[in-house]
Amino acid sequence: MNGTLAAHPLAELIREMDSKSLSGALRLESDRARTVVYFEKGQVVFAAANIRTLRLREHLRKRGVVSDQELEALKTPSADLRLGESLVASGTLSQKDFDAMLTALVADILRVPLLWTEGTWEFDERARLDDPVRATVDSSSLLKEAAQRLPLRFVSLRFRNPQETFTRSTDGSDHKALLANESFVLSRLEHPTPLNELVSVSGMPDLDAYRVIYGLALSGFIQREYWQNAFRTEGLKAAEPPVPVATGNASESPTPGTDRWAQAKEESPETAIGPFLERLRMANTLYEVLDVPLEAKASEIKDAYYSLARRYHPDRFHLKSGTRVHEQIGAAFARITQAYETLMDARTRATYDVGIIKKSQVAADVAKVTVAESKDSGPLPIDPTGEREQAETYFQEAFDLLQRGQVNPAVARFAAACRAVPSQAKYRAYYGKALAANAQTRRLAESEMQAAIKLEPSSAHFRAMLAELYFDLKFQKRAQAELDRALELDRNNSSALALLRKLESLRKV
Repeated sequence: MNGTLAAHPLAELIREMDSKSLSGALRLESDRARTVVYFEKGQVVFAAANIRTLRLREHLRKRGVVSDQELEALKTPSADLRLGESLVASGTLSQKDFDAMLTALVADILRVPLLWTEGTWEFDERARLDDPVRATVDSSSLLKEAAQRLPLRFVSLRFRNPQETFTRSTDGSDHKALLANESFVLSRLEHPTPLNELVSVSGMPDLDAYRVIYGLALSGFIQREYWQNAFRTEGLKAAEPPVPVATGNASESPTPGTDRWAQAKEESPETAIGPFLERLRMANTLYEVLDVPLEAKASEIKDAYYSLARRYHPDRFHLKSGTRVHEQIGAAFARITQAYETLMDARTRATYDVGIIKKSQVAADVAKVTVAESKDSGPLPIDPTGEREQAETYFQEAFDLLQRGQVNPAVARFAAACRAVPSQAKYRAYYGKALAANAQTRRLAESEMQAAIKLEPSSAHFRAMLAELYFDLKFQKRAQAELDRALELDRNNSSALALLRKLESLRKV
């Protein structure tokens, strides 16, 4: 198998080989520079290059590990692994030190072709490394680092579909190594999100947002819907839960409580598909996807999944194959399967639960919203030494811009404020209000407003804002429910009363 690095850069090849557990040798060439990378079950175990500064001898000299006199005294061949064996055998290096040195060398070798955007590659699955020595390279960090260094224009071309969906990974990856902007983008992925929405809420220029998203996807922190795969072979896939086959027993009742939208046992799946898709669209957690409580037992989760599979598995709607509805059903059931797999595994469920608990227990700083004087827009980076002051400045600037109808720059500043102080309820609420002005980001707007309400549940103003969003989306029942809660908290809230008059006028019509 072979191809070009313009179509399949090394970073994507490494990611694909890891996902498919491939073994073999990957040879790359660009402008007379050549590199070979060896893989075992998807993991990088060795690499070599024809670039002199990337040979072990030069690496040892550069780091001052071995003197020139010691190297000359060995009189060994130039092959890196043979030289390493001689250094260990002579006692010049311990095996542990050599292994660490080899891993650092392989990482340095990979950093060069990871930035190649032109050249060719060739993969030989029969080639194996004929040596017991193996490097243990942290490929995930290298791939994320490469994304930060690749040309912005090249990275942007790796995304072809603005509606491509991105999902937060549930593998428990260590988030401590993430940069601030990476952590912020990751925090926006509470639901599967289209690329254009994720870029919009990032608060960054489009090209910078693409770079961050690309790095997170390469390193496994998020999952993207479409990769431009290079290898025809099918990789080793995680086992999927069995899909129950319909028994044909029309009298079988669904498990109580597993699907609130299945209203009666005689109701056909076709008549319930609209409410079903709407329920999933509004689900904020994996528990809501399966419609089970947070304390649900494994048996309840399993029953919920099987109940949904009996009614809504895509195979039951094969007559609609090729239609938009069938695509929506397929995407919805993929989300149900993801929720089932995550919550049925004790380890991944525990990790997921910790995230939910942290969000629900964040204490909010109580502050009233004030209108600031108009200010010139400034840079959006946050200085850690004064992040709260900068966040408030960004918020006040954004509030003023929003009042004047300048939505896009307001979104960027609200996003910067939320990135700096995500526990401030008013930042989240007004960020949602700004996002609501764009039809493509209204679902994320709802998420931000709900987050603000969780942080400050006694705020009638924030509930009125959410009710207004539901009204604009023509969800009148939800608008009325949030409006009732707002008026319970404050009977004289002007925003809630104004919306109440709108709802009453609509009912009369």
